[in-house]
Amino acid sequence: MPPRVLVVDKSQGTRDTVAELLGDLATEVAWAVRDHAGAQLRAGITAGAPYDVVLLEADPPPTAASIRELVTVGGGVRVVLMAAGPDGASFVMRSGAADVVARPFNAAELAFRVGRAALPHEGRADKRRPRKSDVLIGMGAWIKELYDRIAMVAATDVTVAIFGESGTGKELVARTIHNSSPRHDAPFVVVNCAAIPEALLEDELFGHVRGAFTDASRDREGLLAAAHTGTLFLDEIGELPLPLQAKFLRVLQSQEFRRIGDDTDRRVDVRIITATNRDLDQLVARGAFRQDLYYRINVFPMHMPALRERPEDVALLVHHFIQKYRGRLGKPIDGISPAALARFAVYDFPGNVRELENKVHQAMVVSAGPIIEVADVSLPAGRTAAVRVDVARPFREVKQEVIDAFERSYLTELLEKHHGNLAQAARAAGMDRKNLWALVERHGLDREAFKKP
Repeated sequence: MPPRVLVVDKSQGTRDTVAELLGDLATEVAWAVRDHAGAQLRAGITAGAPYDVVLLEADPPPTAASIRELVTVGGGVRVVLMAAGPDGASFVMRSGAADVVARPFNAAELAFRVGRAALPHEGRADKRRPRKSDVLIGMGAWIKELYDRIAMVAATDVTVAIFGESGTGKELVARTIHNSSPRHDAPFVVVNCAAIPEALLEDELFGHVRGAFTDASRDREGLLAAAHTGTLFLDEIGELPLPLQAKFLRVLQSQEFRRIGDDTDRRVDVRIITATNRDLDQLVARGAFRQDLYYRINVFPMHMPALRERPEDVALLVHHFIQKYRGRLGKPIDGISPAALARFAVYDFPGNVRELENKVHQAMVVSAGPIIEVADVSLPAGRTAAVRVDVARPFREVKQEVIDAFERSYLTELLEKHHGNLAQAARAAGMDRKNLWALVERHGLDREAFKKP
């Protein structure tokens, strides 16, 4: 049954917008102001129609205690914050909220986040729900477009090709498409074409019959058969050897394949999603990738931006990874200092989200807690993120963001170099100490965090 949703916002118009965008995807969309939200949730439980999801305004930011209270009085209701920017969004992972949705709303993203938050009641299984680790994190225009494209293609069996640098989350997008598709109850099988030796890859994919080669003492089903009725995700398909490209092309054309040593064909019902960090056009031009296979897999292309192209997401991702690892480490780490967060914000992350996750995890391991400090963050020097300019937005707004990013970067490096000594930093910068102090305060940097222990 579609979820019951309570919109908690100053304006009832927000409820009307949510109801219109969700349509039949919600059984009910009700409205309450913050002061009356608890009473509304209790009334729903009393009436035997509890709410599944609360969409809560993030301006002003609610306290973690107030969110826990909503969860409690709502019988375990899931709270999704409605945030107009990354500052509000960064609160979600340390507040007890389940998720965050960007304002102004995008229909596909809103439906996805509400659907994901609508956990089943205890005792019921929901195989369609993505795992907690399978969460697409982002606040910019890119993620709205991504959700739009996921919504377009998920319900179909169209072959999807995902392009992007290593570490940008291509497998995560593939899992999201699978979890949102009619095949969500069936297997999602991953094959990393770059990680399996060429001599073994054919056997891994297609399987073999007994006696096909010296060590073939029994029949073996391959990963293609294991993905029957589900989704086969071919990661790094650009590394697929040419002989196997021809065999795989036949799968795409006829949904048939033949095991090694077999003399009969087998049919398979499988949806194919591929990903690569390589330029397939160049591979085709060099003869390293079959042009006919390229046309077959590139039916519905999707592109994942590098993390340096979406720096506004860094803070949200950092808080997400802190939340992810804090329980596993058994350490009371509640957050990160502004100065330490600024260190992450000005680094360009050639390894993308995967590298950011590893660096946050590393900082949590070495941190004495409860807050990650500058000294806990280990990043290579000399890789400052370039500022991406969005020409679709007003000039003054973008200009101010660029100035703010530069100031935060400069101040962080300056204070780190002079170990938080404001007088030395001011002399080095050629600034009046009072003006430098005002800038440090405006950007929320704690100069004590830069001092040597």
